[in-house]
Amino acid sequence: MKVYKGVSASPGLVLGQVSRLEHHVETYGGGGPFNPERELQQLEDAIRTAQKELDGMGQRAAATEQAIFQFQSMMLEDEGFMTEVRSYINAGINAAAAMNRVGQRYADQLANMRDNPYMQLRSVDILDATRRVLNILSNRPRVWLVLDHPVILAADRLMPSDLFSVPSGMILGIITSEGSGQSHAAIIARAMNIPSIVQVGHDFLDDCDGRTVILDANKGECTLDPDANARQQAETRICELQRENEEMAQLRALPNRTRDGAPFELLANCFGPEDIDTAMQSGARGVGLLRSSYMMLPGRILDEQEQYYFYCSCLAAAQGCPVTVRTFDFGADRTMADAYQGVQSSKLGLRGIRNSLRQPRQFETQICALLRAAARGPLRVMLPMVTDVEDWDAAMQIVEHCRRSLRERGIPFNENMLFGVMLSVPAACLTAEEFVAHGCDFLVIGTNDLTQYTHAADRELASAERYYRPASPAMKKLIRMVMDAAGPRHIPVTICGLAVGNPVNTVQYLQLGLRSFSVSPQNLLNVKRSLLDADAHPDESELD
Repeated sequence: MKVYKGVSASPGLVLGQVSRLEHHVETYGGGGPFNPERELQQLEDAIRTAQKELDGMGQRAAATEQAIFQFQSMMLEDEGFMTEVRSYINAGINAAAAMNRVGQRYADQLANMRDNPYMQLRSVDILDATRRVLNILSNRPRVWLVLDHPVILAADRLMPSDLFSVPSGMILGIITSEGSGQSHAAIIARAMNIPSIVQVGHDFLDDCDGRTVILDANKGECTLDPDANARQQAETRICELQRENEEMAQLRALPNRTRDGAPFELLANCFGPEDIDTAMQSGARGVGLLRSSYMMLPGRILDEQEQYYFYCSCLAAAQGCPVTVRTFDFGADRTMADAYQGVQSSKLGLRGIRNSLRQPRQFETQICALLRAAARGPLRVMLPMVTDVEDWDAAMQIVEHCRRSLRERGIPFNENMLFGVMLSVPAACLTAEEFVAHGCDFLVIGTNDLTQYTHAADRELASAERYYRPASPAMKKLIRMVMDAAGPRHIPVTICGLAVGNPVNTVQYLQLGLRSFSVSPQNLLNVKRSLLDADAHPDESELD
């Protein structure tokens, strides 16, 4: 019996037999007289076949996984990528070798973006799509493993398509020697409720095939050849977890209503499709805050098409539920080489919309990508660090310019995408009615910044911790002012931030009239439990 440590990628506990998955190592040499026209035609045929297969997997997949295969298919249409492949073919390199060379280079480039996890994940998608085309060109099968009973799958790493190459229900768990808990294979594993751990090391793979393993993805470990006692303990714990999962499923299934019958909405604060997937599984009804800044690489602004892919992936992960995107909010704690302005971008300087208005081309690129993505699903946009209505009006002028530009370019977009204000500054709360009067579609109260600006207490400074009070009388007064401004015109108001993840605070916000709450995915069910047990109108309940 030997225990191997790894990193949890998808929770769960299973006991079963291991089946080792090995990918073929390919060589792409020449085979007979070189004919560039024939190679180009074979490439085009292989691309069409690959896209048909990817579309087929997308149709079998849930919404989260559909975005992955959609990206792979779009990548095979990317003009820059395919032009480079064709140039190699015209230079005398066969189609397979050219595809392999360009795909590997693109994948390596993305994998080296250490400060951009989202783009790093896309490197695996490029390798996966490239491998599919190569296998078609080489007349190799795209199904690697045939199983007649459920197994725990072990491999160096898994591609997204690997999990769709195995019959449904045949994978008990997944163990990989490499990989990331945020990889797309891990996303799919979570969506399919398959326990998974990564980074167990290559030693485990050397002699695991056909042997029994306890895979405890909750602890991030696996036990090879467990003894009778370990097996008994695992089987008992598996039964307990099944009961706990049933209880959580029951909680997720309960309608979002307080004890006295008031409906409420639970949304999630997310960084990208990966944690959106987690949030949806935890019962979120959409994304209340998508932090768009975190997809960007320091020193490089993603272009319009790259941002468009990102937002479309987020919409797909949200499974038809609304996604609220916060435009770039670079500052002292969110620096980026192209956006960072030194002292000017500090907490009391050019953050959020202030910085975006100083860099209109960067802002226009983002707005155009968002308008296009909004044609694919219910996406809305909020502007951070808005101080006064002049900020709002200036931003809306740029939005209108972007609409005109997209019309002239003939690119489909959502003419009626909703725009709102993130209330992070006391001055904005004090004049919330002005934003409503100027056409603001919704309001979001951001407790993180609003608390620190209201109390002059840096939320990251331990010595000022006692002054950082997100449910103080001052904060409650500002919230009431916002609700009073929004109420007459029925403007939706959501509250988000770390404070909302604390059930004690959330109940107080509920009793101030708020009904829409955006919290981190891991806090969703705890907050829901507290709201279900709370009264939205405590005075009325006491009278009853």
